[in-house]
Amino acid sequence: MAFINYFSLEHFLNLTLFGIVFLVWLILNRWINKNLEGFLKQKGWLVEGREKYIKKLIKQILLLLCSFLALEALIIGHQEFSISNITHLELFGFDFEEKSDGTYNRFSFTIGSVFYLLFVIIISKISISIFRVLIHRSTREKKWIDEGGTYTIIQLSKYVIYSIAIFVGIQGVGIDITFLVAGSAALFVGIGFGLQAILGDVFSGIILLFDGSIKVGDIVEMPNEEICKVEHIFIRTSQLKTLDGKTIIVPNGFLTKENIVNWSISDKITRFHISLGVAYGSDTKLVKEILYQCALKHPMVEKRRNITIELEDFGEHSLRFKVYFWAQQTWEIINIKSDIRLAIDQSFRKNNIKIPFPQRDLHLISDARKKN
Repeated sequence: MAFINYFSLEHFLNLTLFGIVFLVWLILNRWINKNLEGFLKQKGWLVEGREKYIKKLIKQILLLLCSFLALEALIIGHQEFSISNITHLELFGFDFEEKSDGTYNRFSFTIGSVFYLLFVIIISKISISIFRVLIHRSTREKKWIDEGGTYTIIQLSKYVIYSIAIFVGIQGVGIDITFLVAGSAALFVGIGFGLQAILGDVFSGIILLFDGSIKVGDIVEMPNEEICKVEHIFIRTSQLKTLDGKTIIVPNGFLTKENIVNWSISDKITRFHISLGVAYGSDTKLVKEILYQCALKHPMVEKRRNITIELEDFGEHSLRFKVYFWAQQTWEIINIKSDIRLAIDQSFRKNNIKIPFPQRDLHLISDARKKN
């Protein structure tokens, strides 16, 4: 009974306040999920397509405030469990560098150090989220910067903020960063030799972010003629989405060393071609007219540019033709080519023009010696 009275007197208020803070966090978190987007649209503060970043930022700030209030609620009336006492509890430590009086300098990693590192991480994430929202909001109606440029600014700012956070975090827990760098110089040299390829990809990522030759949102043609859209450029790798909706991860060094065709910075209207063969003996004049009309009738083929029909070669099984046409470089170019091929096939059927397939004539010769 005495324990119950002690618990009631000493802890009921703390648990009640903690429960209130937790309940407030749940209510606000639910309101953010359901109503924040509509509220921001009503105020005109929403950047279209960036709703998740604003939600993430507000949730991070809310979690930080509620965590601090919950901790305060648990230690009210308990001086022995004050924040200052809790943060000075040592988790581990060691002595180093003997001083002139015979004592040693001591490195001590406390609970306060853990709180400090968590605080630095949370503040850096909140800073990145704030910066991302501000950048998208300030550049959404600017014509001088596109999606790729905005992404580059955000990524570079993220790396700068994380670098500062690492430096501040190491210094804050009592580690001399200059001593750490000097002592690890030889190790860094060894790592550099062992990880040349990875470091090359890292520097290539920095080049891509600064250079702008390939940006997020660009349509690129890979050396294997696969068409991809650049989704993300990270510090070491990039993510590209294919026409099949698959995401491929490519080292940044590949994008800087290989011959990549960037459709987004090329001329908007580009020449494409379709290859096909017709049977020997076909009316080549009629074939040429059919190919010309099939390309001309497609709505996405540029009518102000010349459509060229070329008899490429006398093939082994067929007369090889190429249809050259101009169209806007688009994610759907494969569908445009497919539509033209279907139209050619239908026209050939109507005009009895054959598209041959490889075949061989086999001649059987009997051996006259066996008859004797």
